[in-house]
Amino acid sequence: AAAAAAAAAAAAIDSSSSSSSSSSSSSAARPLLQPPESADDSVHGPIVLNQDCGVDLEAQGVPTIAIIGPSRKGKSVLAGLLAGGDPKLFPQSHSSFQAMTSGTQIVEVPDLLPGVSVRIVDTEGLSHVGRSRSKREAIVRQFLVSTYLTSSWILWLDSEVLSTSFFTMMWLVHDYVIDVLKVKDAAGDRLPRMMYIRTQETEVQQREYVGQFADFASFFEAAMQGHEDGDILRSMFAPDGVHGHALPIWTLQDLEAFEQQTFWSESHDTPFKAAVAQLRERLLNEAIVSPSSSSSSRSVPPLLPSLAALEQHLPRIARLESFDPRDHEAAKISRLRQQLRAKYGRVAAAPGTVGFAGGQVASVPDLLNIFDPDDRDVRKWHGRIDQVVAGRLQEHCRQMRLEYDVAIRDPEVEAVLARFSSVADAFSAALELFADEAGPLSEREILRGAVEHWGLDPDITAKALASKVQSTEAAFLEKSGFTAAEMKRLNLHEKIRWRIEECVMRLRGKVATEMLIIEDDGAEGEEAISTTERTSPVWRLGEWRWQLAKKDGKTRASRVGPIPREYAVCVDPNGSGVHLLEERAKTKKDGARITAGFPVLHCDGAKVAAPQPTSK
Repeated sequence: AAAAAAAAAAAAIDSSSSSSSSSSSSSAARPLLQPPESADDSVHGPIVLNQDCGVDLEAQGVPTIAIIGPSRKGKSVLAGLLAGGDPKLFPQSHSSFQAMTSGTQIVEVPDLLPGVSVRIVDTEGLSHVGRSRSKREAIVRQFLVSTYLTSSWILWLDSEVLSTSFFTMMWLVHDYVIDVLKVKDAAGDRLPRMMYIRTQETEVQQREYVGQFADFASFFEAAMQGHEDGDILRSMFAPDGVHGHALPIWTLQDLEAFEQQTFWSESHDTPFKAAVAQLRERLLNEAIVSPSSSSSSRSVPPLLPSLAALEQHLPRIARLESFDPRDHEAAKISRLRQQLRAKYGRVAAAPGTVGFAGGQVASVPDLLNIFDPDDRDVRKWHGRIDQVVAGRLQEHCRQMRLEYDVAIRDPEVEAVLARFSSVADAFSAALELFADEAGPLSEREILRGAVEHWGLDPDITAKALASKVQSTEAAFLEKSGFTAAEMKRLNLHEKIRWRIEECVMRLRGKVATEMLIIEDDGAEGEEAISTTERTSPVWRLGEWRWQLAKKDGKTRASRVGPIPREYAVCVDPNGSGVHLLEERAKTKKDGARITAGFPVLHCDGAKVAAPQPTSK
C-alpha cells in the first residue's frame, strides 16, 4: 500500500506543480520566528513565535520541510521551487555578498499533493555562527534548534561534502536538544529526516565519485559510513533518514524560467530542473508516507506536535548560554582537564602557581611510574609516553566531539603535553635498559648468561648480575640525567631486583631429569613431526621469558610481552658445549601426542655440570 501511494504521489507531482504555484502565489511567505523585541544588544532574550505567520499554529502533524545552511547557497530559491515555483513566495538575493532572508519564513502550500498541505520554511544563513558573541548570532542559534524541533525534513545546502560548518551546527543541535531539553523519548519516525544537498555541483566535483558510485547519493552514504561522527548524526534523525542529493549548476535559463513562473512547465528542460524534480518527488512522497507505515494516509510529523508547542521551549533555548559554541567548547575542555588530572595527577605548573588548580606538581619519577611497559598503549607507541598521552587525548577529544587543535591550545592541556614530552626520553631509556623484554637485564639475557658463562650456578650468577646492574645503572644515569635517588624510585628499576631474585631462585631450584629431545624440524605449534629422537639427561629450569615478541607485522604481539615457557639445559656427551631446550607439545606421524625438548640455543665451550637424573 505504501509503495502504491508513493507511485501515486509521484504521478501527481507534475500536475500539482502548476496548481500549487497558482494557489500560493497570492500569499507570500511570512515571518515565523522573529528576534526578541528588546533593542538592547546585551539582552539575549528568547525569539518570538509570530502569531500572524499565516498558518494554524495549533494544527498538529503538518509535514514541514525546512532549508538551512551557509549563507547565499540558494536556500530561498530552492524553497520557492519546492513550494511550486512562484518567485514571489520567498525573497531571493542573487548577490554574492548580500543576503535577503532574516529569521525564518514560512508558507503553507495547500494540496501540494492531493489532500495534503505541506509547509516550507526558509531560514537565515548560518555562515556567521561561531564567529562572534553578538546578539544576532545568539538569535540565529535559537532559530536553528527551533527549526529542528518543528520540521519533518531538514535540508542542508552546501557546496562541500560533510563540511565542518555542517557538523558544528549538528553538534550544537544534538547537545542542546538531547542533553539540555532532554528530548530522549523521541524515536523512529518522530525524528526528522535529513537531506544533505551539495548545490552548484560541477563536473570537476563529480569526479570524486563517478566510476565508483552510481550517483552522489551513493557516494554520500559511503562517506557517512566511514565518518567518525556518523553515528551521532544518525542518532539525531529517523532510522535510514539521512540522505544525500546533488544539484548541478543553476544556469541563466533556470533563473529566467523561475522568474517567469515557467520553471515547472514542460517547455523548460535542464539538468538543474531534473535534479530539483527528483528531490521534490522524494521529499513530498516521504512527507505523506512513512517508510515504516503501511498506510498511504499517514504523514511524517515534526518532533513537536505543533508550532504552538514550541513556545514553551523558547525561553529555555534562550536562557542557557552554554549553547554558544565557544562556551560549549570551554565546558568540554574543562572536563578534559579533569580527566587529565584524574589520570596523571598534577603534571605541570602554571606560571606563578604551585600547580594547575593547586596541588603539588608530580616529580619525574612519579610521572614515569604512571606507565606500565606491558600496557597496550605503551606497546602500541613503542614506549614513547609523549605519544601515548597525545593518542589518548585525541581519543578523548573524539569521544567528546571536541576538536583536538582546539584542546591543545588550552594552557593546561598544552603544559601537560609539554611535560610528558620533556620526560619521554627518560622513560625510553629506562625501558631500553631495565625492561623485561629485550634489555641487558631481561630474563632472556639472564638465562643466556647463566647458560653460556655462569654454569647455571646461582651464586656466580647473582654476583655477575650485581656487577651488570651497576653498569646498567650508570648507563641510565648518563642517558637520563637522573640522580641515583630518582632512579631508585622508578618502578622499572625496582623490578630489576625482583627479577634477579626470581631468576636466581629458579636456578637454585633446577632439577636433574631425563627428557625426550628432538632436533627442531622447523614445524611450529601442533604440526606433525618426523625426525629421530633421543632421551638425554637435562637440567629442568622452570618457566622463563625467552622468546621475543614477533614484530613482522603479521603476528599480533602479546599484550604482556614474551610468553613464559618451560626450558631445560642438556650437556653435550663429550662436554664440548650445552643446548638450551624449549619444551613443546607435538603430534607425531602416528597421531601420538608428545612433549619434548627442542634446541633454541647452542653454546660451544660452555661449562655446565652434567645432570644426574633420578627421574624422568
